[in-house]
Amino acid sequence: MVIFSTDHCPYCVRLREEVLKPLIQNGALKGKVLIREFNIEEGGKITDFDGERIRSGIFVSRYSIYATPTVVLVDHRGRQLTEAIVGFNEADSYTHFLDEAISSAVMSLAAFNSPRFAGLH
Repeated sequence: MVIFSTDHCPYCVRLREEVLKPLIQNGALKGKVLIREFNIEEGGKITDFDGERIRSGIFVSRYSIYATPTVVLVDHRGRQLTEAIVGFNEADSYTHFLDEAISSAVMSLAAFNSPRFAGLH
């Protein structure tokens, strides 16, 4: 799970404090996702999923990020598994959307790893 954020995004802070911290503390995300936050305002290069160094702008463009916070669920190769969750309104509904997205991503991973998709990796 990649969370795209900025330093001056009050909704990013609310996402962290009202949704992610409680989910991490109660163990709801344990064994389901790795969480990484990416500040879209930071320039320079980053290490991509394949180990190559790329410009951070390319990484942001890959997922069509236009607002923060945006949560994108990806596999270990960086392939997007579900639609992005853009913005933040209220913790309870966001938690529900996130849970549904994680469940959908897990199903997508299972489909990618099934024998019939073996040649598509």
